[in-house]
Amino acid sequence: MSAEQVSGVKPAIFQVAKAVEKVAGSREASRLRRWMETYLLSGWRGRLTGTILPVLVLATWASASALHWVKPIFLPSPWSVVQTFREMLFEEGLLTDFRVSAVIVIEGFLIGAVFGLLAGVGAGLSKTVERLLGPLLNSIRQVPPLAWLPLIVLWVGIGPLAKGVMIGKAVFFPVFLNTLQGIRGVSKDFVEVARIFEYNQILLLRKVVIPAALPSIFVGLRYGAGLAWAVVIAAEMLGGKLGLGYLLVRSQELLLTQQLFVIIVIIGGVGFAVDVVLRRVEGNLLRWKKGFEG
Repeated sequence: MSAEQVSGVKPAIFQVAKAVEKVAGSREASRLRRWMETYLLSGWRGRLTGTILPVLVLATWASASALHWVKPIFLPSPWSVVQTFREMLFEEGLLTDFRVSAVIVIEGFLIGAVFGLLAGVGAGLSKTVERLLGPLLNSIRQVPPLAWLPLIVLWVGIGPLAKGVMIGKAVFFPVFLNTLQGIRGVSKDFVEVARIFEYNQILLLRKVVIPAALPSIFVGLRYGAGLAWAVVIAAEMLGGKLGLGYLLVRSQELLLTQQLFVIIVIIGGVGFAVDVVLRRVEGNLLRWKKGFEG
């Protein structure tokens, strides 16, 4: 929303409020005006506030490179990074490497998330299942994903399958633990009310347990999505001839600092976009939930 649009919002709000006042009365008009100011103006201010720190970082970066505070080999200028991105995109096959990493991340994330959700729901609904799975999963969880790489490579090689297995393992545990915690955190009052209405097990799960556990489940999904990108980059840095992780290693070995910055920005931007999508999905599914907003 531009400054001109913002300057025109308040008069429009007052015009709408006056029209409502003629029809429904002053109380309803004042309520509508407060709601519109809150969701239109405060939303714009919130988005503007979120850009302050990135703009400051970018300005500091540009100033440091322009004034030669740091050598270009350590800190290239933002414009040179943009030019390098264009060259990598159209001349060096950046899309191919990105596609390789993205496909592995999606596959590994889906596998880890699905199994994590199923195991979390099963353990959350049944203490027997929790006692059965708990000791083994808790032992496996203590081993970092990269520590499994030598064994996974021995079993399935260094190809996409190995990276997908590592990602699935990394995603599984945050999804599993947060799903289990979310289900166990469902209020007993909700369950008692459902029993009064004679809900069967499937209806109880669909209408009460899963909706109440969704906030915790989405925490696990968002955390798992971040881990998925981190693991695939680390795995590609250790082995492989394609992918963003391989480009990172190659750029570091050849001292191509601009390419390093391009890849880092891509990884951060894609991770941020995925998190925003998950938050939007969470917000749409949890419109009924009103919590403390700060």
